[in-house]
Amino acid sequence: MRIWLRTRWITVLAAALVAYAALTAAAGDTLVDLPSLGSDAARPLVLFAPLLVCMGLAVCLGSRLPAAEASGSRPVARFDQALILATVLATVAVAYAVAVLLDAGTANTAGRNTAFLVGLMLCARRIAGHQVAAITPVAWVITMMLIGNTGGNGQPHPWTVILLPPDHLPAALAATAVLALGVASAPHAPMLRDAA
Repeated sequence: MRIWLRTRWITVLAAALVAYAALTAAAGDTLVDLPSLGSDAARPLVLFAPLLVCMGLAVCLGSRLPAAEASGSRPVARFDQALILATVLATVAVAYAVAVLLDAGTANTAGRNTAFLVGLMLCARRIAGHQVAAITPVAWVITMMLIGNTGGNGQPHPWTVILLPPDHLPAALAATAVLALGVASAPHAPMLRDAA
């Protein structure tokens, strides 16, 4: 377990979680005008907080010892899955606490969006490897900001997930499903691509 903790660079993930909490608390309900092809709708600043966690997890899961992990008897894959779930649970708790304590309802989307983007990253990691996985959440956020709206009224498309309001149940279900798929695929990520 100690070797796994040292190998996975847990301190990088811890720093990412602290930065996520700080940005979520600082952003609250703050809206910013960002470029968009669909409308002039302002976006919540908290939209970027999950990217910090995704990058921390990408670094953490990418720091592997492929030969030792492939031949070892420790359940490294289970440790990784537990780490992923604990990280996402922590982000959901932080987002909820910020939403309640600072009366910033929009901040509550940060937890759901983290679950969705982490799941998306893990699925990309399974399919295309570590390098592609690291940029997938950033690409999703930028793409959704650009084309995520319907017409000029600023309403997000249902498939964007991250742009939907905090009380949108289908978005929460989609985030949960994508996270579950990502966590299930985590043990099967190609080690050789990660090591390259």
